[in-house]
Amino acid sequence: MSAFLALIWSQHEPESRQEARRLIDEAGLRPSRAFRSEKAGLYVADLSALLAGPRLLSLGDSGAVFGKLFARSSTLSPAACLSELSPGAAAAIRASGGQSLLTGYWGSYVAFVKHNAGLTVIADPASSIPCFYTRRGPVTCVFSHLERCPAAFRRGLTINRAFVSQLLAYDKIQNGATGLNEVRELQSGFCLAVSECGSEEALAWDPRELGRRPDTRPAAEAADELRQTIRLVVQSHGMSAPKLAINVSGGLDSAIVAAMLSEPANRFDVQGVHFVLQGGDPAETTYARALAGFLGLDLAEIRVDPAQPLPAPDQHPPTVRPYREFLGQALPASMAAEEGRATFTGQGGDHLFLETRSPLMFADHVRRCGLGRHTLGELMNAARLSEQSVWRVARDTWPALLLGEENRRNVHAGMANRQTRINRRAHAGLDPADLLPVWARRPEGTPPEKFRQVAGLVHMVQIRNALAPEGAAPLTHPLISQPLIELCLKIPADVLCTGGVPRGLVRLAVTGLIPDMVRLRRSKGDASRFFIEQLGANQALLSETLRGGELVADGYVDPGDIAACLTPQNYRTQTFGRMILVYYVIECWLRRWKTELGGRQAPR
Repeated sequence: MSAFLALIWSQHEPESRQEARRLIDEAGLRPSRAFRSEKAGLYVADLSALLAGPRLLSLGDSGAVFGKLFARSSTLSPAACLSELSPGAAAAIRASGGQSLLTGYWGSYVAFVKHNAGLTVIADPASSIPCFYTRRGPVTCVFSHLERCPAAFRRGLTINRAFVSQLLAYDKIQNGATGLNEVRELQSGFCLAVSECGSEEALAWDPRELGRRPDTRPAAEAADELRQTIRLVVQSHGMSAPKLAINVSGGLDSAIVAAMLSEPANRFDVQGVHFVLQGGDPAETTYARALAGFLGLDLAEIRVDPAQPLPAPDQHPPTVRPYREFLGQALPASMAAEEGRATFTGQGGDHLFLETRSPLMFADHVRRCGLGRHTLGELMNAARLSEQSVWRVARDTWPALLLGEENRRNVHAGMANRQTRINRRAHAGLDPADLLPVWARRPEGTPPEKFRQVAGLVHMVQIRNALAPEGAAPLTHPLISQPLIELCLKIPADVLCTGGVPRGLVRLAVTGLIPDMVRLRRSKGDASRFFIEQLGANQALLSETLRGGELVADGYVDPGDIAACLTPQNYRTQTFGRMILVYYVIECWLRRWKTELGGRQAPR
């Protein structure tokens, strides 16, 4: 996995230099995998596994870039990531304060750029690599995975009780806070300016600006550029790994990634992997096999038994916040890890290509084009998409057109769907506006449906791999890449869903590249029965852990509510089932930190 640790200090202050040297010595990291510049007051160490891991690109005395960096090209031709930066390129990056990285490059990276005002930390807009920061005396520490940092860097941290309570209500929080009071997250689109006066966050890349400048080309031309851009990001990432495994789910998005990796001209060494979730859900295997046969892709099928035990309560690593990925650690060992293959997925496609049933695309069309000869056709497309009458569509969209109302229904609905007896206390007084970055809260002139897409990017960002266990294969979500994100945000919502079909434009773009039974498929896979069976098999563990755990001891939840929710008639509902698993993850994380910090702390 891609993991790093960076230290930033003032080269003018003896105390700061001394503390930085002490921390570097305490870390005991290998110099061969680190960048150090006394002039810049910067140290960056690569903590990644060696397999297809990232690299450190030097900017000379101006800083360094950690990760994979690609140069932008107007030809949309796939190319390998850069192995070095020329002195001229490094100078240009410094002169722009790092902003030229966002316009002239793309990739999976975190950059540290020294300039006259101090040093700026910039993460790629897709937030491919997690980025957190804290202070240790006069030194700013920036890292991706706290559990991969030396244990000394966890000393003195305290649990953020308010954040834990909010997670019980809504576990997709992205407001910069973490489960630790002293650690903040650098959110997607933001940069961190570090100077002798302290540190300050600023918005460096605003997805709403792209949504406000719609592309007016015909759908056929947009589909052509969409296909080329998908090829660009998938194959460019593919060139960075000697051997690949593609997680073939049976859905449209993973099929698109598999098709781009299987094109004969590329000769990638690709292995298809399909996880068969047992438990009674409709099988996805038919679609996965059809795709593999069409592409000539070798497909390995791995069965996942819902009766397999969940990870033990004391096994959650000391991360900055609880992660659902913790539950997957008990799954069978991946063939990718065993064979040294980097794993690719199709994650992100729902958000970018616009899997939606919202009628607000009609409002976007009218705002862009006004009333004209295409209005009736777009009204009917919106009705087809939303599966509502044209009268209902008109009624639901006119308020957005006439009043410019902000659309907060997604967040409110998402929170309401997660409310149970267990987390009812946490829901009281919770304001959804406090849980998301500014670009996901206020549209600032972005059309209604396009703003829904922009706001949904916070969920897409959370897809990234946030745990970095030893021995895990590198994981890449190539669709979640800046060039594709920017293109999909510029294409109007009604064009992305051309013909009134969810993800209609991308279906058009990949015609002939994947079998039609997958390309035209409208249904989506469901794992609800798998989770119900998983809950039944682990009911005793869940009950014992939660009823006698730290969440109860600290007063977050009531043991009687846990007992009620874990009765068969309750946990067999999808909402209760999924949320109980979330509570279990939070409990395991809390236990780990109680142990890490040497016992219970007074609530803060």
